[in-house]
Amino acid sequence: MFRRIAVHLDNGIDCRRRVEFALQMARPHDAHLTGIFASYMLPRYFYDEGGMWVRALDLVKELNTKGRMAVQAAFSEATAQAGVAASWRQGEDMPAECVVRHARHSDVLILGQENAGDVEAATGNDFVEQVLLSAGRPVIVLPTAGSFRNAGARVLYCWNQSRESARAIADAAPLLRGASALRALTLGHGAPADPDLRASFEDLAAYCASHGFPQLESEFRDAREAGIGDAILSAAADFGADLIVMGAYGHSRTRQWIMGGATRSLLEAMTLPVFFSH
Repeated sequence: MFRRIAVHLDNGIDCRRRVEFALQMARPHDAHLTGIFASYMLPRYFYDEGGMWVRALDLVKELNTKGRMAVQAAFSEATAQAGVAASWRQGEDMPAECVVRHARHSDVLILGQENAGDVEAATGNDFVEQVLLSAGRPVIVLPTAGSFRNAGARVLYCWNQSRESARAIADAAPLLRGASALRALTLGHGAPADPDLRASFEDLAAYCASHGFPQLESEFRDAREAGIGDAILSAAADFGADLIVMGAYGHSRTRQWIMGGATRSLLEAMTLPVFFSH
């Protein structure tokens, strides 16, 4: 069970969807939900008496404080109506640093895909990547579009025998025990003729069975023609997956190219929630 879940909050248009997803996830786990408000102070400009554009710092602070208070009120109301225990955290440091600092006391963190058109979010460049690499907790990233009410019923798991992918399936265990279908996707070049790969899958299937996950299916896809991210999204669509579980970024040069490339691709073009573990 996930007993403590954290969700990133800001003034952006996607904030409400993240809260709804977090509440939907918290209820069956009887989890405590922590809202972490992290956003830059938005620069706003005003006319002075001479008609010139000036930045009025005090007025900016006032407007941003009102925005934060409105988000806090909406969060408190939503959690109360859902019957979910909740707490609020905020900070004055950089958004990624603030989220990372507070999320480390939770089992999983929920973020939104970066949306260049959502200027009110004001989280800065590479916000999601910074959090993924620094949080020390698994992160679920939601796409900027779509509704995901049953995420976690049909799960596509990206398996490349790496440290990150091994960590990912263990981190996702509380979700996988409640799933109805689970498929392991391996990407490579040519046919899956490696006997070590077959042995690895047998051990992985035994691991899943011992932890009460659904019976593990397997799929091998040649990644030469399509990009890594496209191959994963195509496999997810063919399987009817509503959640992808995968390791985020690697350490060796080869693994960084394979799964690091996949991480970047999915963060840019995701069509369903992705559970990342680093």
